Amino acid sequence: MSRLILIRHAQASFGSDDYDKLSPLGHQQADWLAGYFREHGLRFDRVIRGDLRRHRETAEAVLAHGLGPDPEIDPRLNEIDYDTLEHDYRLATGDGPAAGRADFLRSFPQVFGGWAEGRIGAAHESFADFETRVAAAIDDALGNEDTLVVTSGGAIGMTLRRVLGLDVQRTAEMLLMIHNASVHEFVWEDGQLRLSLFNASPHFDPAGRAHARTYI
Repeated sequence: MSRLILIRHAQASFGSDDYDKLSPLGHQQADWLAGYFREHGLRFDRVIRGDLRRHRETAEAVLAHGLGPDPEIDPRLNEIDYDTLEHDYRLATGDGPAAGRADFLRSFPQVFGGWAEGRIGAAHESFADFETRVAAAIDDALGNEDTLVVTSGGAIGMTLRRVLGLDVQRTAEMLLMIHNASVHEFVWEDGQLRLSLFNASPHFDPAGRAHARTYI
């Protein structure tokens, strides 16, 4: 039996000129996560990350504590191009930009569903292609060792869809709830991948850290 630990990158810089870099809070989130791993004696035999800047900066924060080897880089773990999908959705529907989280909670499942059904995003990576590349990256990460994967919410959501047999709507609902710097543990045993932990963030439990449970 081995463990596959997927973590979503820490908070990126939403609304800035470069979304892909971690925000100041994101750097703190990643450091708290690394501290939790260190304090609980967690060390990884293998580390893999996507090639986005926010993946690299999150992995660097964790590995600065000596918790694993230098990471392998796998771009198949990168996020979907959600901005393009949302743009296509709004052109097709006439909807304006999301005005806040409540609006986003309504629109995201529609964007995700429209993409899965092929009604939007036809000129870009398809839902099936995204699902295939994530599954291939996860398959290559499995083995007889404990592996840490630093990725994005989309890749985590597709892995949950695969393991739990979720439909598109339920996958979208799960994606909406994935925190930055959250931990998702899967167990690989007898040729079966099983979920053992979803969206864990005990590193935000201490007093004064509740604000650090962010979605964007």
